[in-house]
Amino acid sequence: MAKTLENRQEFLFPEYSKRKLHMLSETYGELARLYHNIPEESYTSSDRKELLYQKQVHESKQIFAQHLKDISGALDEVSQTVMHVSTPVEHKRKAVVSFLRKHGIQVKEIMFLEGAHGKRKINITARLMGRHTYSADEFAGLLSVFFDRRLVAGVESPYAMTKNFEAFFFEDEPRYMVMSAMSRAVKENEKISGDNYSVEECSDGNVVLMIADGMGSGEYACRDSQSVIEFMEKFLDAGFQKEKAFSMINAAIAAQSQCCNLTTLDLCMLDLHDGEAEFIKAGAASSFHKRGGMVREIASDMLPLGSLMEISPMSHSLSLMDGDMIVMMSDGVTDCFEDESGNSRLCEVIARNHTVNPREMSDYLLQYAINCQGGRIRDDMTILTVGVWETRN
Repeated sequence: MAKTLENRQEFLFPEYSKRKLHMLSETYGELARLYHNIPEESYTSSDRKELLYQKQVHESKQIFAQHLKDISGALDEVSQTVMHVSTPVEHKRKAVVSFLRKHGIQVKEIMFLEGAHGKRKINITARLMGRHTYSADEFAGLLSVFFDRRLVAGVESPYAMTKNFEAFFFEDEPRYMVMSAMSRAVKENEKISGDNYSVEECSDGNVVLMIADGMGSGEYACRDSQSVIEFMEKFLDAGFQKEKAFSMINAAIAAQSQCCNLTTLDLCMLDLHDGEAEFIKAGAASSFHKRGGMVREIASDMLPLGSLMEISPMSHSLSLMDGDMIVMMSDGVTDCFEDESGNSRLCEVIARNHTVNPREMSDYLLQYAINCQGGRIRDDMTILTVGVWETRN
């Protein structure tokens, strides 16, 4: 009877949370419908500026309505997330507690979590007892020995253990690991690059790579591209789908009605468990997938963010293998490799370089691009390279 009550308490709060999120989702959805249903008024004013202003107000309301709809969808997706929670049987729990105590770790709580696609996590609330010190990775190493599974610390975990109880999350080691490198050059006569980039490790073994290129160069271009990167990171962390995040950021930029705010965005999400890479581009330069001496170009004709009020992002997916390399770059680099006919030599140049070191590849391509321009740097240049390797042989 006591065990049954304990199980009910475990699942009571998640169900309550789901209902609250679902109610929030419906509320935002209803607000979106109200804004969408606002009729566009017929204006008879002879003042052209006034007519344009009223039209912009109506379009802004529609954009706001779409944002509310996207938020509603994101909340609903979270509310539908299924996470099975269980506790270890008593003798197993005592064994874990005893094992960790011998290593100077006091355990308060242990839970097993299983989410979508069977991805499992172990949640342990623990603290240091004595003079021992452990990083989250060293803690994962201890648990790997006990459970006979290759575990790694999740991104939600603190960096290291302290004397206070903290919650640590551990998950199965992904099939693949990555190493990234970046090389960049600032446009001559400028002090700051208009390009920005990001390499962010997410939960469940995903890594997101981004390069944003603000229109023009210098401080204003840097501000625009940095804003796009930061907003995209926040949207993804909040649980928004990549496509919806693209649409919301695009609408926000377009609503400012300033052409100088146009920004390109190149995003690649790597699933290190399944070995999949997915690209979404908005006006961005081509990316490249290198496997040995073979190089595949990933291109898109989608316009930069802010070009249109509404966009329909298209994604390109590919499977990864041990030793593959992903190369992403801003158009300041790709333009250097085009001949008079507009044909690019980048695939050939990347294929000829047999290095497996991402740093060597990015530095090589940057120097090659600068040499192609006779040593000049006519635009901001950013190159992001990522090497992919299997962790289990």
